[in-house]
Amino acid sequence: MAVMASLSAWIFFIFAPAHASQGHPPPSGASGNGWDQPGFPPSNGPDPDEQQSDTPPAIFLPDLRTLQPSDLYIKILAGGKRSLRLANTIWNSGQGPLELKGEFNPATHQTRVHQYINTASGNQHEHLVGEFVWHPTHDHWHFDELTLYELWTLKPDYSLGRVVLSSDKLSYCVMDTDIIDRENPGFVPRRKYGGCDQQLQGLSVGWGDTYKSHLDGQALDVSGVPDGFYALTSTVNPNAVIFEENYSNNSAQAFLAIWGDRMIDVTLQQIKMAECGLD
Repeated sequence: MAVMASLSAWIFFIFAPAHASQGHPPPSGASGNGWDQPGFPPSNGPDPDEQQSDTPPAIFLPDLRTLQPSDLYIKILAGGKRSLRLANTIWNSGQGPLELKGEFNPATHQTRVHQYINTASGNQHEHLVGEFVWHPTHDHWHFDELTLYELWTLKPDYSLGRVVLSSDKLSYCVMDTDIIDRENPGFVPRRKYGGCDQQLQGLSVGWGDTYKSHLDGQALDVSGVPDGFYALTSTVNPNAVIFEENYSNNSAQAFLAIWGDRMIDVTLQQIKMAECGLD
């Protein structure tokens, strides 16, 4: 990128925070209402009373989103390695909670997880979505493969280019930690999900779950990444295994400039201004 010629001189003047925007397209085959997804309704089927009507019962799905990655900084490790650390918040903007219940199988020593979905009739449907796994560093149970972090280059039109770095699909203890949207009609001020056990985890409507930057897994190794401008994306439900209202809003991104051992949040407008200054 031509901007590299002046990055070292220009970088000191960038201080404004980045803005969130959409990252990835929706997963293949995703739909907005949940019922027409493969495998739905769940195997236990609808209630007999609900089968009497030609109109499917109303269901209250979660809508998982990601806030812009925050608290970004580079930490220097042993041997001069550079670790880009970030805080991440997933949240639920849907009409219903994300409710995950685990069932331990002593034969396989695995905890299978079903998502429970509320209906207007007061019943629940369940669907197998994954498993709870023990996280030895955090010392509690996580729902597996819930989030994904990626560092992208930018194309000349400033859209996402290619993935430079990618985390593993990270597990999460899914719980209510922060109020995000009090205005959602389904918001309840008292949090319901507050534990990291293998029986019940979830996200209430309007609530978020924040993983702070110092926690294990909240980092990308940028040791070999050249100086330049990049986009850092965070995606929740990357495998589209959880049923939700909308899969097109699962990603958010922050723009950043890496310069040696330093990292500074930038806006897309600042990147454009910097490159225009080189013309």
